[in-house]
Amino acid sequence: MSSAERTRRRRLLLKILPLGAMPVPMMHAAAADAPAGNRPLALVLPFPPGGSVDIVARQLQPGLKAALGQTVVVDNKPGAGGLIASSAVARAKPDGSTLLMAFDTHAINPFAYKQLPYDTFQDFTPISQLVRFPLVIAANPSLPAANVRELVALAKARPDSVRYASSGIGSLNQLAAEALATEAGMHMLHVPYKGGGPAVQAVLANEVDLFFSSYAAVQAHVAARTIKVLGVTGTGRLRQLPQVPTVAEQGLKGFEAYSWIGVFGPAGLPAATITRIHQALVESLRQPRVVDALAAQGFEVVGGSPADLGKLVRQEHDKWQAVARKANIQFE
Repeated sequence: MSSAERTRRRRLLLKILPLGAMPVPMMHAAAADAPAGNRPLALVLPFPPGGSVDIVARQLQPGLKAALGQTVVVDNKPGAGGLIASSAVARAKPDGSTLLMAFDTHAINPFAYKQLPYDTFQDFTPISQLVRFPLVIAANPSLPAANVRELVALAKARPDSVRYASSGIGSLNQLAAEALATEAGMHMLHVPYKGGGPAVQAVLANEVDLFFSSYAAVQAHVAARTIKVLGVTGTGRLRQLPQVPTVAEQGLKGFEAYSWIGVFGPAGLPAATITRIHQALVESLRQPRVVDALAAQGFEVVGGSPADLGKLVRQEHDKWQAVARKANIQFE
């Protein structure tokens, strides 16, 4: 089959299939496209080491290697809110050897950037949502606020005096912070960094006052009391921080923000390859060692279907686009 014929076939398939759909009985020839057992599998991450995506990737790496019977390489490609990593996977050959381990920014980038070098809803094959987790409002101990109520009072009294970090422009931690500011009627100064790891370091160095972080990324610092937690953005308190109330408990009823991590392949990934990788991911997630390690760091294991991940991307896109419009956020 010529390259042009393969391209036409791929486009036709994308038009026929609904978002996230995966035909169970596909052409038997697809099995021949599955990655060879000795071919390295690249998990491309949109952020540098130290953040939530990297933490989950390192936990999954050994089990995924065993389940697939091939080398699994974690490839950190930070920058541009995930565009560098996503572009690399969108251009990759759809043979299952290159996968995107995407963060919540995957659903946000379509409205955060005027022009993307790829189509979020057409150029990727959803495989599985791995985990989800609420954010914690992680602050430098010097910030004169012990909870969300005091943070709101401080920001209202001194507009733009409170500086918050994000893992990049258009990240969920930026949108969550702006959603809080809008609902509370306050304003904070946004300082973007290239990933969760650098953002946490900025809080520790007191370059910024706070960061809407995963608990995993700040767990050690909370234990060392070099970071304090003002609130949790989930529907319930974290079992690791039972003394810290949710944002909703502190006066902003209905406030909720969850980060998530999912795995995608390039568009046109054969059904047999999707099934193979999905099963390997779920098998790796269900290992007791991985379940315990992720739970201890505040991650909720999901392991959902390809179709579920496709739906999640659309839902998260619509939700946070509405927040951005309400807050009048200018991304570029």
